[in-house]
Amino acid sequence: KKGKKRKLNSREEDNPRSCALLGHYYNYVESFGICVLVGFDRLTKLQLDNNNITKIENLNHLCNLVWLDLSFNKIKKIEGLNELTKLEDLTLRCNSIETLEGMDSLKQLKCFSIGKNKLENLDDIAKYLRKFKNLRMLSLAGNPCHTKIQLQIYEAKVLAHLSKLKYLDYRLVDAKAVQNAKAEHREHLVQVEEQDKKEEERQREEYHAAREQTDSASYNCTGMKGLINELLNEGTEAKQIQAFRESGVYDDSGRLKESLNKYREAFEERVHEFIGKMQEHKKLKEEEYRDFSDTLAAAKEEVDDESKALIKEFESQKKLVMPRHDGHPTEAEIKRTEEDPSGVEALRDKLKTLKEALLEKETDQQEAYEAVISEFETNYTGLQEETIETIGECFKKLQECEKEYRDDLEAIFEDIRVKHQLQGSDINQGGNNQTDRDGEWEQDLNTKRTQLESILENKEELDKLVEDSHQTRQQKLYAKEEKLGDNEKNNCLQIIELEKEKEHQRNRARVCEIYMYCNLIEKLIHQELDDGDGNYREVEFTNTSAFQAEG
Repeated sequence: KKGKKRKLNSREEDNPRSCALLGHYYNYVESFGICVLVGFDRLTKLQLDNNNITKIENLNHLCNLVWLDLSFNKIKKIEGLNELTKLEDLTLRCNSIETLEGMDSLKQLKCFSIGKNKLENLDDIAKYLRKFKNLRMLSLAGNPCHTKIQLQIYEAKVLAHLSKLKYLDYRLVDAKAVQNAKAEHREHLVQVEEQDKKEEERQREEYHAAREQTDSASYNCTGMKGLINELLNEGTEAKQIQAFRESGVYDDSGRLKESLNKYREAFEERVHEFIGKMQEHKKLKEEEYRDFSDTLAAAKEEVDDESKALIKEFESQKKLVMPRHDGHPTEAEIKRTEEDPSGVEALRDKLKTLKEALLEKETDQQEAYEAVISEFETNYTGLQEETIETIGECFKKLQECEKEYRDDLEAIFEDIRVKHQLQGSDINQGGNNQTDRDGEWEQDLNTKRTQLESILENKEELDKLVEDSHQTRQQKLYAKEEKLGDNEKNNCLQIIELEKEKEHQRNRARVCEIYMYCNLIEKLIHQELDDGDGNYREVEFTNTSAFQAEG
């Protein structure tokens, strides 16, 4: 308001790094000088124009930046902005930048000024800037992409690709000009928009994959949905079996493919069942943790209320005995206190009693909390053990699927071996080569003919192929089971240890609060008793205790 100035609080005065705006321009700052910004995490606006900065660096910790000005420097490359995801206004005017890059994470960008640099390819620039859906102001004036072509062509190309712009080179964009530009570049825009759709689809897939991975990790099933594909592609033996299966030459009836489909279907069915059970375990653990937190909070509130009542009663007595330290006492109140110093002595005894009562309550509270945490640890560990049992049961079923698949392969390959010996080694006899139309599989198969023929002619080698592939998949299943079990144990341990540490820190903080409060009152009492001439030194004191403040 007019005539009033905002007064900084003591924290802001003592700590300039709490400011939201910082200007450091015309100071000849070089790139290494940006490191002085360490600690200014609350900055939302930063002005570093007209310096000697050659490299954008040491800014990633300024994740709250909304406005950044790096104009009139010596920057050649856009970099070091990956973590500035809140940035809305970026100025890089009058530098030596040749390519637009390093800005993919700036999804909130609205204003972008990069005039008077060395940008040349307008098509690449327009294509790159299309990803910024919120961009409304753009300045490219002074770049070769602007000065080396006619203004009409330049504007039409920019507006055709960036039709949501409101200002181009600091001039208001006309809606009709946008329509004309889009009509002029219609054919080219069709291809560009198709590419945009593919890119958006790719980003959506990545997002959903990342979200699914996060969800899977929350109930300890990371990688389970894709486990079957990992098993079937693991090791050289798996590739050799795949060669037999895909050729159709040795297995013209398709038994290998049928066996694989059967294995995959049974495996995925058991994985789906396992994921459902793990989600149920997650719900049970969340309910247990919620009940524990509610019990702890209720107990804490009850004890805090009792402690506050004790302090409130003591504060009322203190106000009667020591009015000079509690606001603006009357002369009569001060005189009464001076004539009856025994009241102050009695207050000291009451303070001692209060301190003992508060510490006793805190001791009782700590013991009660430890009992609650111990009960929680027992219950939560029990849920963890049940979850590990579920993991063991699931992987036992998966191992059974794997053994059935191994037995099927042994029987099928034995039949293929016998049939191959009876029919001879004509690799093309009875073939059903579906990929032969491209000529790729035939060429690839010819390079493997010797190896495949050798395997079929040697029963021991064929048995070894099946057994080795089985052992590889089996070991991977064992490793996965062990990893999930370890995850479950570590997660349980971390949660319990975290709660114990939180209680330890709470207890230490509460004991410190009690001693600080009582020491302050003791100081006031000592002052009251020692000063006999009526000249009392002012001592700041707030009635609101640590307990009341927390409440």
